[in-house]
Amino acid sequence: MIQKINFKNILTILTTLTLTYSLNTIYSQDYSKYVRISGKITNPNGEKILIRGGNYKKEIMLNSKGEFSDTLNIKTGDYSFYDFKESTSMYLEPGYNLNITVNTKEFDETIKYSGNGEGPNNFLANYYIFNEQNSIDYSSYQKMSDKKFFEQEKEIFENSISLLNRSLISNRGFIEKQKEIILFDHLRKMINKVGDNYFSVNSNIDIKQYLDKKLEFINFNDSILFESQLSRNFLNSFLSAGLVANNPSCINIYNEVITEKQKKGIIRSLKRGISFYNLDHLDDYYSCLIKLIDDEKTLLTIKTKYKRIKSLEKGNISPLFNYADTSGNSISLESFRDKLVYIDVWATWCGPCKEQIPYLKKLEEKYRTKDIVFVSMSIDDPKDAIKWKKMIIDKELKGIQIMADKAWKSSFVLDYVIEGIPRFILIDKNGNIISSNAPRPATFNKGNYLLNEEIQTIFDENL
Repeated sequence: MIQKINFKNILTILTTLTLTYSLNTIYSQDYSKYVRISGKITNPNGEKILIRGGNYKKEIMLNSKGEFSDTLNIKTGDYSFYDFKESTSMYLEPGYNLNITVNTKEFDETIKYSGNGEGPNNFLANYYIFNEQNSIDYSSYQKMSDKKFFEQEKEIFENSISLLNRSLISNRGFIEKQKEIILFDHLRKMINKVGDNYFSVNSNIDIKQYLDKKLEFINFNDSILFESQLSRNFLNSFLSAGLVANNPSCINIYNEVITEKQKKGIIRSLKRGISFYNLDHLDDYYSCLIKLIDDEKTLLTIKTKYKRIKSLEKGNISPLFNYADTSGNSISLESFRDKLVYIDVWATWCGPCKEQIPYLKKLEEKYRTKDIVFVSMSIDDPKDAIKWKKMIIDKELKGIQIMADKAWKSSFVLDYVIEGIPRFILIDKNGNIISSNAPRPATFNKGNYLLNEEIQTIFDENL
């Protein structure tokens, strides 16, 4: 007898079997080989985020609530979490299951991690804030004595290690790596500030003994030790300072110990010493480079830059400019004769430049009845002129607003050897240079900006 087949029942059975198989596959999946990441972004800047590190990149879409979730097939290492406006460092290992929350209105202050892997990542987030709060403004750094810097930097180092030890981290390998990172960063900062005296007979005994003790454990023959960026940065700073000071030990390490690749790093570091940020030691760095470099083309570049910087010393005639304002009118430096001219070289994309704007406005208001002109010179690409004009309106920028004609390649930018912004320049009433790298409107110390008294003093002395 042929029975009637009930296809409905068969379909039900097949569906049940398929679902059971799928669920069993999901539940039995070995997540120890992957990183699971999820979270929520408040006030997202876009529709996605990006996880990147080394050659790895993966975009993750946000839903309408700013939530995201994904599984990453990645190796243990350092990565970054990027919302296409701001980013933060991350440490990821297969097996991590991290939940991330952040409010982009206060990105660094609000990012939090929970779940497996939270310890290392919350430390990295907290360490970033710690460094920001303990950063030293450039003008304060320049005026700070070696002893005061040593005491402050030593305290920062000890507090950094304490912050790491207090973090809830069970991964001993991560802890030891961070201790090495903190140490090399600490030593680099110390050498950059006190290196010239450390290698001289005038060294403060406390500083010398402290650095000697820290440095005695470093094996300069260990090429593996100097594979990380921070350790290479330290090596470059240490040997650069030693070579400039003509220290026999450093000369021997350079000539006999380190690799050719490392020597190139040292030369790059020394070349950065031919800069407005190193005027006190400019001649020493120049002399050192002349002795170490035998390539004529490289030597010519260094000599040209050195001579240009020397030509911009106080009292020399300033290079000129003649650039268009927002209405297309030509504005020249010569038109401001008989007035002090304070020039702010900036760009709309430059964060540190924009942070100076409120304090530049305060200076402009305070000195608006005096014989001083405030000139803001944008080095935005000319094709971004509309964006530049819009920011002037949006931020209610005052003073004289002009745009250099060829961005970084503009004659005034090249003449003043401007390699980073913001850069402020002060010119006297006769068109002569007062300062080719003048103090900024605001100083930054311990996480706060303050109106800079130093630049006001210079204004008052020259009005």
